[in-house]
Amino acid sequence: MLDGATLRIEHAGLQRHVNTGFHGRLFLAASLLGALMRKATRKLKCGGRKAAMHFVAPVDTLAASLQVPAMARNSPAPLQATLSIGLTVLVGVAVMLNYVDRGAVSIAAPLIKDEMGLSATGYGYAVSAFFWTYVPMLLIAGWLADKISVYWLMAAGVGIWALATLLTGFTGGLVSLVIMRLAMGVGEGVAFPAASKLMARAPDARRGVANIAIAGGLAMGPLVGTLAGGAIMESFGWRPMFFIFGAVTLLWLLPWYRIRHQVDVPLPDEHLAVSATYGQVLRTPSLWAMSAIHFTGTYALYFVIAWLPLFLVKARGYSITDMVLLTSMFYAGQTLAAVMAGVLTDRAIAKGRSPSHVRRYSMIILYTIAAFGVIAIGQVQSTPALVFWLLLTSLCYGANTGFLFSVAQMLAGPASAGRWTGVQSAIGNLAGITGPVITGMIVDKAGYGPAFYLTAAIIIGGVIAFAVGVPRIEPIKWGKRG
Repeated sequence: MLDGATLRIEHAGLQRHVNTGFHGRLFLAASLLGALMRKATRKLKCGGRKAAMHFVAPVDTLAASLQVPAMARNSPAPLQATLSIGLTVLVGVAVMLNYVDRGAVSIAAPLIKDEMGLSATGYGYAVSAFFWTYVPMLLIAGWLADKISVYWLMAAGVGIWALATLLTGFTGGLVSLVIMRLAMGVGEGVAFPAASKLMARAPDARRGVANIAIAGGLAMGPLVGTLAGGAIMESFGWRPMFFIFGAVTLLWLLPWYRIRHQVDVPLPDEHLAVSATYGQVLRTPSLWAMSAIHFTGTYALYFVIAWLPLFLVKARGYSITDMVLLTSMFYAGQTLAAVMAGVLTDRAIAKGRSPSHVRRYSMIILYTIAAFGVIAIGQVQSTPALVFWLLLTSLCYGANTGFLFSVAQMLAGPASAGRWTGVQSAIGNLAGITGPVITGMIVDKAGYGPAFYLTAAIIIGGVIAFAVGVPRIEPIKWGKRG
């Protein structure tokens, strides 16, 4: 365990690195994340050496969870075989790139706003434009994921958003920036319905670990984008950042092509499975409760992604490189929590605890803590206090991301996971349309403080809706189509 002296020594070293330049900051971010992981690993040792080993090697855990013999997991062998470790990791990388590319405009926001002369409201419209096409595309992609080849659906989506990212580097004003954001929304709308359709193949006791591909990728995307984007912008400017990000995403299509034979493998007894129509899904009360808390999570996450960089630079006076460091800390904590939550919840369920209770109460408690964390981030003045609340809030964000998708998969079942996730994500991502614009208007008229309080209030509203609307998490029996 890290003692007080060690923490003070590391903190002193931290200050020296902060003053040495950007590479010192990168070292600091890596050191903090490493310290967090070492501390969490030692805490897990109270459950035995084996527990710690599982935590420090999440990839091994993921492989073991998805590939061990079926008899040992009480799950049919064909089900395990349809979700290989390679496919799972590649889906996670796609989700990570999804968030690297969509968040690039936020990392470059201080430079883009100054160069293009955008107000906070104008910038809010540019961020929001992504969701004008992203939300309807989630509905379309959810239906397509249950109907056609997920391989071709995912390939088309990745190709479109990669090109839109690359071309954003050529934009010269608000109109062209909005057009590229609209195109990116079309491509990225495919990712989550398709990914959730694939992860729904996992057995329930391993669903949390499988969804590390989604939750971990979602959390790592902003982290990787912030660190890489900050380094690129410092050396070359904001336009080359978009060129590089778009080109790297296009390269993802090469390994995706190599595993194409694994993607569309039919589920066992798929011809016997009853899938829900959109009408049945929309008439399900728990769908609306899940959509409400998804809206909450999306609003809160995009408040951070879209506005935290600007808040740190414009309201708190941090430099661009300091902003990169602080936002990277947030995303590092989010990534760590995404992995921990998947592993630990699956372990609790494997020991006999109710999947419903484990995931439901975790969501309620963590979102409540996150609401208080958001308020604190907007109020604290010292850097140590800001770091504390950023990390605590990020842990809550990261853990809950996986729950949003694993709970949806539990409720919908594998045959309907695409439709359900499409509807839930579409409704939830309406926050991406309204949130940036509302926040921009508030910032222009009243400053950042009220925007933080509104975000916290929305989080609490989502928690109440979920607690009332989803009293128990169990598979829905869809029955015959009407």
